[in-house]
Amino acid sequence: MEIPLKRKSMRYAHIALPFLLALTLHAEPVIDDAALAKALTDGIVAFTKDEKEPTADALATTLKKAPKTLALAIPEGAADTKPEDSIFIIATVYDCGKCDEWHLGGTASAWVLTEDGIMVTNHHVLAGAQGAAMGVCDKDGKVHRVVEVLAADKRNDIAVFRVDAKGLKPLHIAPPAKIGDEVKVISHPDSLFFSHTFGRVSRYHKLPMGARSPGAVSMSITADFAIGSSGAPILDAHNGVVGMVVSTRNIYYNAEAQENLQMVVKDCVPVAAIADMIEKKKD
Repeated sequence: MEIPLKRKSMRYAHIALPFLLALTLHAEPVIDDAALAKALTDGIVAFTKDEKEPTADALATTLKKAPKTLALAIPEGAADTKPEDSIFIIATVYDCGKCDEWHLGGTASAWVLTEDGIMVTNHHVLAGAQGAAMGVCDKDGKVHRVVEVLAADKRNDIAVFRVDAKGLKPLHIAPPAKIGDEVKVISHPDSLFFSHTFGRVSRYHKLPMGARSPGAVSMSITADFAIGSSGAPILDAHNGVVGMVVSTRNIYYNAEAQENLQMVVKDCVPVAAIADMIEKKKD
């Protein structure tokens, strides 16, 4: 009986060996969405216990009074880092009043502008902040508290803020992308954290009347993104920032009934609007 068993085990050796080899050679990071969500929640909850300001509600209030520009010394040229090291999840926690647990609010995206904790996201992300505290989380689950709003441009949907952190890895502001240029987005659609999508710049256009900011210039791209991607950087081939995610618009064949979806337009803040907010700091 021992001989047939040995022969049977050898029969599957040619399957097991390549599978194990594939696991050994797999070098790409494996994202654990549940673990990151827990780390983010636990980290922000810890901030609520010290009862320090600002609360998420206070950040939303100060956003209204924030200046439109600020002076900064920002990095120039390509950074020698992986872009996902510079992209964070941003969220709040809230008390539902029905249980003893804190709950994670809707997540969005943010990216590093300077190594001493200055970051960028959409204006609407901070404007909608509610709860006892707000924080950001990196791909390794390290959480930092959002401590102040530095500048805000509601019309172009940009907010610059600071977190309590040092030694972050900034992205650099790149020249504007041309129509047809390849771009990528690293964001957190529907809590699918650190998703990479790829596409091209499809056009620049003025937002029509009735839009969130009529007359503002928007950049459309073909790379996918969705709810949770707000505030994510649009990156060029050298990982420079050429824009930032804002929103999507659905085009239906039957618009009135919203039936027969034909296309999803992905609108973004062009990099020129971000650069206009930053005055080069004088030495």
